[in-house]
Amino acid sequence: MTVKDLGQKIKARRLLSGLNQEVFAENVGISLRLLSKLECGFGNPTFVTIDCIAAAFGLQIEDLVQPDETIELIPKCDLTRLQPMLDRLPPHLQCLFMDCAEGALVRLLESSRNSDRTEETSQV
Repeated sequence: MTVKDLGQKIKARRLLSGLNQEVFAENVGISLRLLSKLECGFGNPTFVTIDCIAAAFGLQIEDLVQPDETIELIPKCDLTRLQPMLDRLPPHLQCLFMDCAEGALVRLLESSRNSDRTEETSQV
């Protein structure tokens, strides 16, 4: 498993857990900057860091690093028009873009959940 694959897996699990980067980094005991770099596929995480991340998900380290599991958040075909532009950005701006996009998605999901609850309440 590459660092990029591990980063994608960490990010996917974190998002599925409903946690933002700041909360998850605090839960793991690592800096927000390190988490952001790892999720973008940069850096060289130590065994201890990977073990702490796995533990935060309630997993053993081998469950986190096994390459057979993939979690797709967005079908790749939906990203085709953005990918060429994203590829032209330097790595630090790619991470910034992904962090902003993630924040927007989390807010949209929260808004959607809230509107669903409001709709359910009004039907009762």
